[in-house]
Amino acid sequence: MRRRGFLLGVIGLLVFLAWAPDAGAHTKGLTLSRFGLIDVSLQANVDYVTFSDPNRIDFDKIGDRQSKGFNLTSFDLSLSGETAEFPLKFAMFLTFTQDSASIEEAFLFFHKLGEFSSWLSDFQATVGQFRAKFGQLNQIHDHEWFLDDMPLIYVKFLGPDGVHLLGAEVTYQPPISPFIQFSLSAQSKGTLSGYPAATSNTPPTFALQSTDDVVVFPRVETFFDLTNTADLSLGASGAIGKNKPNSDDRTYLIGGDVLYRWKSGAQSYPYIRWLTEGIWAVRQNPIVVAGANKGREMSSDVVGGFFTELGYRFSRHWQVTGRVDYVGMPKGNEDEDLRFSAGLRYLLTPVAKIGIQFEYGAKSGQDPSYYAAFIQLNVGLGTVTPGVGKFLDPF
Repeated sequence: MRRRGFLLGVIGLLVFLAWAPDAGAHTKGLTLSRFGLIDVSLQANVDYVTFSDPNRIDFDKIGDRQSKGFNLTSFDLSLSGETAEFPLKFAMFLTFTQDSASIEEAFLFFHKLGEFSSWLSDFQATVGQFRAKFGQLNQIHDHEWFLDDMPLIYVKFLGPDGVHLLGAEVTYQPPISPFIQFSLSAQSKGTLSGYPAATSNTPPTFALQSTDDVVVFPRVETFFDLTNTADLSLGASGAIGKNKPNSDDRTYLIGGDVLYRWKSGAQSYPYIRWLTEGIWAVRQNPIVVAGANKGREMSSDVVGGFFTELGYRFSRHWQVTGRVDYVGMPKGNEDEDLRFSAGLRYLLTPVAKIGIQFEYGAKSGQDPSYYAAFIQLNVGLGTVTPGVGKFLDPF
């Protein structure tokens, strides 16, 4: 009874600390797994969206995470922890919509393979369903985006929710300075249909029909501390897979990313995050998924684009973000796209935000120009903020 009473007392103290007002700044650092317990967190993302004329917009170009009106884009439950005597971490991120539930990520992370053999000390491994290491933005969850939707090049090549399929990954960090990390993963849809299965009409960059259909994702990245308050990350990514069922024709994605962050002192503000990513696709006889040639198989081509996004948190509660998207360098067999986005957020707490966002899309092929406006409410609670791994947000 004394042991049970002591254990309940410890749990009660930890719960109190987790909910105490002064613990807000430590939301990401407080973890119960060191005590043999499981970290539990919730994250809700609700928005209201209006489009100038949604019936005339080709959503295969711009993504369809939202429909006109109220949207529950995600309600996430996060379960994570680590074993006490074995170098293994685990996480599961469940996503609930109005009429369905799915697994966004569920993986095992072997973070100290050197426990098995000394020559593995610079390696790590992940097995399960997880976000592929392609670029920076694909590796984080939607509640950590600075804006409410994905950039156009992500929608076009990776889908409006990014790539998070079933597979395995190995990373290698050479014991040298400066920091550099190599990663290689292979993913398939498992037994589910669709790719990446975020929506029913996700642009089919790769054709995955069975568990034997695999996409390989290589990546290399490095990181520099420029000053005591600024850092720079550079990365190069790739993806290789067939682009049509029953065919050997392939698409090769090549991506590059630059991330600059600046934060003044120990506070979370003022804070600047400038992220730029480009993706180019080398395609063998692709089936065009948007524009005037939609659904037609065309000759081999190269198509690509970029986005640059600048976020500035200028006070404790306020953050402004701007982004420019462009697809069409080169154009290939599809329409070019240009879009401008601007957002303003009020941070209630480090894990609760109210935001407004406005977008303007230029005329693209046969599609007229359009505008879209978003009002977003994003609220989280729990022992840790959901999202194991990298965080682009400073909180």
